[in-house]
Order: sequence, then structure tokens, then C-alpha cells
Amino acid sequence: MSGRVEVVIFWFAMLSLQSSGHGQELQDPPKQSPSNSIASTVGGDILHVLSSPFRLSRDSSLKLLALTVATTGFMTLLDDRIDKNFIERDDFYVKPAIGLAKIGDGYDVISSNFVLAGLSVSMLAGGLILDDKKLLETTRLVVESFLIAGAITQLGKRVLGRSRPYTGAGTTEFEPFKFRSTTDSRSFPSGHTTSAFAMMTVLAKQYDHLWIKIPAYTIAVSVAMQRIESRNHWGADIVVGGVIGYSVGNALVNRYRQPSKSWSASPYIFGNRVGVIVGF
Repeated sequence: MSGRVEVVIFWFAMLSLQSSGHGQELQDPPKQSPSNSIASTVGGDILHVLSSPFRLSRDSSLKLLALTVATTGFMTLLDDRIDKNFIERDDFYVKPAIGLAKIGDGYDVISSNFVLAGLSVSMLAGGLILDDKKLLETTRLVVESFLIAGAITQLGKRVLGRSRPYTGAGTTEFEPFKFRSTTDSRSFPSGHTTSAFAMMTVLAKQYDHLWIKIPAYTIAVSVAMQRIESRNHWGADIVVGGVIGYSVGNALVNRYRQPSKSWSASPYIFGNRVGVIVGF
């Protein structure tokens, strides 16, 4: 995690100075210092993502319930079968999935941290050179989505403690609340899938063109397939990881795409005063 902390310190210092004005809902607020501006912008984004469940409509709540039921079904009925199908490589869907997984191999070899670093550096450079505020904002949202979604996933891994397929322990082996456990019992959800979907969703939502969306989501799905093919994860792990990544990326983009139609909260720091601005 230390590498991620270094990334956020550097990039937020650069990006928030360029695009923090997009995230402020105050009209003509007092001038804040750069550090306070960073804290306000990033803090507001984190609060927005974490408060998203409280803004769910009835339809969205039903979809979330359906996802929970489907995930339970994966764990009890399909995870073991999918794992065996990938080992035997006989089922009709396995060969295309394995072919797609080869793209995801690169993501695994490079590591998600370095993918984030390479992507954010190139986007930041392009945004500064071209004076492109949207590209700078997108860079910040990519980094934020990676970190926020990653934190949620890492918490889930340690709380649930699900064993990975390669251990041979089976689909229902859990060691919950062992926060110092080895990676062997951190299968659920998939961290690689979470980070890939978080970053790619931001890119696909910010730039709504097929020539960006198709490659972005193809990369994300290929990472998910690679995690199953390598027997690091069960099917349910990648489903939930993908949902977490997509949800966080989508929530961050929507925060800046359109005015909020419901309540929102943003931290406010000025001098010795610290507070939360609540808007309706």
C-alpha cells in the first residue's frame, strides 16, 4: 500500500491544483490553500462514493438484492464447476475466455500499481501539455477510483477470508476477520478485477466513444478472465470485484457530469475552520 500512498500524494498535489474547481459547489468561496483544496476535493469525492448506497432508488435497491442472490448462487452452485471447466478446457465458452485472458496476463505481469502509474503519468503529461482540463480531471478520477475501490476490496478480502482456488480448500472455505492472514485466504473479491474495472469505467464514461469504450471494457474483462484462468479467483470473486470497480468509477464520473438531484456532502476546510457542506 505504500506505493499507492506515494502515488496519491504526488498526483493529487498536481491534479487538484488544476481541476479542484470542478468539484466545488460553493459560489465564490474564500481562497483556500493548495493542501486544503486537495483535501476538500478528494474528501468530497470519497464522501460521495461512500454515501452512494444511501441515494439508491427502489429499482437500484432491487438490483443490488438480485446481485446478492446471484453471487450466493455463484458460490454454492457455479464456482466449482467454472473452475473445473477452466482446468479441463472442454466447455464451449472456455477457449474464448482463455484467449481473452492472454490480454489480462500483461496486466498481471506489470501489476496494477504500475498500470496506474503509467496511465496516470501519460494522461497527466497530456493534460498539462494540451491544457486539457477534462483530461486532468479524468486522471484524478482514475487515481481516486483505483484507490477507493481498492480500499473497499481489501477490506472485503480481510473480513471474509475466502480461500483461493489453487489452495484446493474448496469454494466454501472461509477464515473471516483474520486481518493478518496470507494472500491464500484473500480471494473474495478480486482486487485485480476491481482496479481494472474502476479505471476503465472512468475512461469509458468520461469519453463516451466506442473506440474508447470497447478497448477499455475488453481490458477489464480480460483481467477478470485471467484471474479465473490462473486459479487465483472463483467466478463470484470477479463478479463482485467488477461490480465494485464499475460502481466506484461510475459514481465518481456522475459526480462531475451532472448536477446532483439529491443530497450531497463535501468537506470544507478554511483556516482553522473545518466542516461539511450538505446540499439538497
